[in-house]
Amino acid sequence: MSILVVGSVALDDVETPHGSVKNSLGGSALYFGAAAGIFTPVNLVGVVGEDFDLNTIEFLKSRGVDFRGLTVEPGETFRWGGRYHDNINKRDTLYTYLNVFENFKPAIPEHYRRDPLVFLANIDPELQLQVLEQMERPRLTLLDTMNFWIHGKKQPLLELIPRIDVLILNDEELQELTDIPHLYRAAESLLQ
Repeated sequence: MSILVVGSVALDDVETPHGSVKNSLGGSALYFGAAAGIFTPVNLVGVVGEDFDLNTIEFLKSRGVDFRGLTVEPGETFRWGGRYHDNINKRDTLYTYLNVFENFKPAIPEHYRRDPLVFLANIDPELQLQVLEQMERPRLTLLDTMNFWIHGKKQPLLELIPRIDVLILNDEELQELTDIPHLYRAAESLLQ
């Protein structure tokens, strides 16, 4: 059973208390594909810029990740910079440069549209909705988001949540999305 993932493929600059990396492979679709591909075939849809070295993702093909839905567009790849704290659930976004991702319009290849599982990785909620509208009744739909979209596209995100089965947030994102500091009450508010 294959999984469709639509999301970011990025180049990240990440700082942690234990070290830092620059221009590392990043993006929620890429990380999801790396993990899920161990267990089941993954069909990935995303966009990168001309600066992205496609050879860096070759190893994922052996894990069952199909990249026929990844397009290369003129311009630079999506870039994110973040700093993680001792509590790995706490992070600060230092910058987000959408670059080619700013004009990304996910076109789901015909052979991906019947995938029974859909993971709407961390992208604009309006794009996540466009993906759902192209699918042929998936059995399970999961959605991931982050503070960038919660702050910039909160209303579209709130309108999308009733159409999905599983929402992935950390505690900080849940509090930001609901404006409720108590975690149990915040989660409960999304179920109403």
